[in-house]
Amino acid sequence: MKLKNGRDISALFNDIAEKYDFLNRVLSLNTDIGWRKRLVKLSEVQKGEKVLDVCTGTGDIEIEFAKVTPADKIFGVDFSLEMLKEGSKNIVDRDYRGRITNLVADALNLPFRSETFNVVTVSFGLRNLTDYRAGISEMTRVLKDDGRLLVLEFAMPDRKIVNIFYGFYLKRILPIVGGVLTGKKSAYEYLSDSIAGFLKPDEVVEIMRSEGLKRLESLPLMGGTVYIYKGGK
Repeated sequence: MKLKNGRDISALFNDIAEKYDFLNRVLSLNTDIGWRKRLVKLSEVQKGEKVLDVCTGTGDIEIEFAKVTPADKIFGVDFSLEMLKEGSKNIVDRDYRGRITNLVADALNLPFRSETFNVVTVSFGLRNLTDYRAGISEMTRVLKDDGRLLVLEFAMPDRKIVNIFYGFYLKRILPIVGGVLTGKKSAYEYLSDSIAGFLKPDEVVEIMRSEGLKRLESLPLMGGTVYIYKGGK
């Protein structure tokens, strides 16, 4: 299933927002929690630094930054209002309202001045952008000169046997389970296709390099089905 524009993708996430976190835990067997913790640790946030989480969704990354780092201010943006509403419940419950600020915004047109943030992150959101390069360019723009960009994203593994089983999971299991639990099978067909059709890890690294990021790293997780990418400005 392919969606034509950002409005369609936003509408899709609005539809599944209420059960998004629950399904993430079920479909990943809770491993997604560890991936996000790893991302935050690799960001090496220092006291007084400002953080931006792009495509923040329900705020898992923001909350982890607030919980374990000395970040001064944490901002999140997402184009799905319903996802942000779900995230705001978690932020209020944990009383992080003084440190976390969320905005409805497009990742391709961030509402911030250039060189505003020390750290910018995006988790499982890059592949949902209509223009990957433009998204990375915009995230790089708002980074300070010493800033770090970190990307957490799915990938298709290189090992053939793993690729076969993972492909079967994406095409057959994910849409069925997601559809049964949410009644939105088409949404999970899109999510499956967006993973299968996303860039290869070396292509993500090359885009980051072409946008001026340096000290590039790519860390495979879960047999190469998930990667963390890191670059410095």
